[in-house]
Amino acid sequence: MSWNPGFNAPYPVLQYASWGSRLKARIADSVFSIIASPVSTLVLAIIAQNASHSIIRAIGWLGLVGNIGGIFKMAYEIGRTGQTRGRRMVHIRVVDADTFQPIGFSRSLLRLVAQIIDSCSIIGMFRPLWNSKRQTYADLISRSIVVVSW
Repeated sequence: MSWNPGFNAPYPVLQYASWGSRLKARIADSVFSIIASPVSTLVLAIIAQNASHSIIRAIGWLGLVGNIGGIFKMAYEIGRTGQTRGRRMVHIRVVDADTFQPIGFSRSLLRLVAQIIDSCSIIGMFRPLWNSKRQTYADLISRSIVVVSW
C-alpha cells in the first residue's frame, strides 16, 4: 500500500495483486512451509487408521498433526500480518476488503479452508484473471483482497 504525496490527507492507493504473483507466492509457500496438500493429509489419516504396525501408525499420526499445525501456523501469519514467507517474497499482502488491515486468525482460517474448495474447482483458482478486484471465491467468503505491498 502506498501513499499519495501532495495532499494533506494521505489515502491508500491500492494495486491488486496479479494472478501470477499470487501463484508465485503459493509455490513459495508450498516450498517453505510444513503444510502439505489436503490429499497428503487424507493419505496420512488413512495410513494412521489402517496401519498394522504401531510405528507406521505413529508416523501417520505425527504427519497428520504436523499438517494441521502447519495450517494453523499459516492462518496465524496471514491473520496477524497479512503475509507468509512466500507473500513477503513477491510483495503481496492479504487485507480486509473494507479496512485494508490484516483479516485476523478466524477469517484467515476460514479463507484457508475455502481455498481447498477453490482448488477443487478450477474456476475458483482462475477467477482472479477476470474479476475486477482479482478475488477468488475464498477471498469473497472471507471478505479479503490481495494487494501489492512494498
